[in-house]
Amino acid sequence: MRLIAVGDNCIDSYAELGRRFPGGNALNVAVYAHRIPGVEADYVGVMGDDEAGDFMVDQMRREGMRTDGVIRLHGESAVTTILIRGGDRIFANYVEGVQKDAKFPSKLLPKLRTYDLVHFSVWGFGRNHIPWIKRGNRPLLSFDFSNQLQHDALSVLPHLDYSFFSGKELVTKGIDPEKRLRELKARTPGLVVMTLGEHGSLVYDGDRLYKGRAEPVEVVDTLGAGDSYIASFLCARLKGAPIPAAIKEGHRAAAETCRRLGGWGGT
Repeated sequence: MRLIAVGDNCIDSYAELGRRFPGGNALNVAVYAHRIPGVEADYVGVMGDDEAGDFMVDQMRREGMRTDGVIRLHGESAVTTILIRGGDRIFANYVEGVQKDAKFPSKLLPKLRTYDLVHFSVWGFGRNHIPWIKRGNRPLLSFDFSNQLQHDALSVLPHLDYSFFSGKELVTKGIDPEKRLRELKARTPGLVVMTLGEHGSLVYDGDRLYKGRAEPVEVVDTLGAGDSYIASFLCARLKGAPIPAAIKEGHRAAAETCRRLGGWGGT
């Protein structure tokens, strides 16, 4: 099974602790998927030609990842400053760097269609090419919308096989996540998945609503938990797992990520 993630990356900087880790949804999903036996995972994204970009490329290589999909541009790599409060992450500041207004190289489009699944992120580039990539009903397409329920990127929903949303904020605000999930499913032929943090997850296929239970875990840091859920869920589905089994794999991976500081790698 071959998966490629397209889009964002960043340095997750824990300034108060003097620690930093590579991150970003698309890069995280690629790395987590690469760790799963039987899955070949790659990444395409833009990084600066600065030391931070060197660091992320080095961290990818330490994971055994190919880096030929990393596009180095003159300027700063993206950096997110993170604070930890009660085991949960707070995004204090974000510098977008060279990813701002970056354009996906059209010469790489044919390559994307050679994969079994292509994953995009709402914070990354390339989504304008999704209709072309999906021609002929292949490859499978996945998209992480994060907590963006009103974003322009929702226009790609009709082309997707898997749509992921973070819905913990809905629970916190007393908003019914199931209602929102059903509304989103009406706009896409694919599965809609909503992660809810410690409240588990929901998956709706249009006929049945599946509910997943988060594994109990002593949380060190929730950063990367949603991305590890996505990677494990997608890879399980690529291997033919039914939805309940894929949900279980997602929660298992998320719990494991919560046990450590940062998403992966790091210094």
